[in-house]
Amino acid sequence: MIPLGDDRRSATVPIVVWLLIALNVAAFWGECTAADPSAFIDAFAAVPYNITNGIVLPPPSPPSPLLTIVTAMFLHGGIAHIGFNMLFLFAFGPTIEASFGHLRFASFYLLCGIAGEAAQIAVGPGSHLPAIGASGAIAGVLGAYIVTYPTSNVRTIVPIGCFPLFLRLPAVLVIGVWAALQFTNGFGQLSAQVANDSPGVAYFVHIGGFCFGVLAAGLFRRRDAGMRASPW
Repeated sequence: MIPLGDDRRSATVPIVVWLLIALNVAAFWGECTAADPSAFIDAFAAVPYNITNGIVLPPPSPPSPLLTIVTAMFLHGGIAHIGFNMLFLFAFGPTIEASFGHLRFASFYLLCGIAGEAAQIAVGPGSHLPAIGASGAIAGVLGAYIVTYPTSNVRTIVPIGCFPLFLRLPAVLVIGVWAALQFTNGFGQLSAQVANDSPGVAYFVHIGGFCFGVLAAGLFRRRDAGMRASPW
């Protein structure tokens, strides 16, 4: 299921969502145009081993390995990676930003990303694999959405073979299926003992960010900001 947006509408302009998308796109452009893209990513990616052992890489890497947890949130591994992340942020982020307020949403987003990376480090503290992407932060946005607006309709594309099927589905189903896949694959990966030394999706970044979003949403939410369902 590919989300396109929800049926809620607010007079609040999601300036933080648009700013985050712009920053992610700008960082991705920096990766693509760097003289050595791999070195660029290595300098700003979050490497669990470096963080747990306090290893500082030469400039332009941040002066503290802990800061790479934040810089890594704006890097991506390819067009599909950034494309799907930004699509999910675009689909669910504006509603949560309107519910939380701009500054609270920005803080919430960053904390979800940090929580996601912390979860990945916890299950693989000795991993030398660089972790990049906004997935943990966006997973937190999904977690906040599923507990705040579980029955809201989400416009989705469901591919049936070569044909797209356009459906309105409840958020609890769309996000719930996504979350179930993350938990299943994440703990399956962990039980196979490949979390430390096999490249692939960092599922516990998603799990950590999602769980933080579910648990912290109530702390960040303000009263409903005049949102209503859209007839579109």
